[in-house]
Amino acid sequence: MSSETAPVTELMNILRVEREAIRAADLGALTGLADQKQRALARLENPSSEQLLALRQMATENERLLAAALQGVRAAQTRLKTIMIAARGFDSYDASGRRAPIRRDGSAFERRA
Repeated sequence: MSSETAPVTELMNILRVEREAIRAADLGALTGLADQKQRALARLENPSSEQLLALRQMATENERLLAAALQGVRAAQTRLKTIMIAARGFDSYDASGRRAPIRRDGSAFERRA
């Protein structure tokens, strides 16, 4: 492997590992990979346009996967927040249109064995 292709190959391998970490939801592994990417980028000298294109495509795909993962985490947070609010109770309206809070207390629910 020539000295020009070694940093490119290393960076491509890091991007592959990063893709697999994102797909496996191992987001903790991304911190160490970011440091490795920075070091590999610092050693990158005069890559060919084909190499740059390949690296850009891999990085763009990883960015897309990360954005999708973040969207999923945010959706889960929103859903959990909704569940937590619903667990405390909710407001309804009585026949005359006044708000009537319905709260969860221990006596309001029948528990069956």
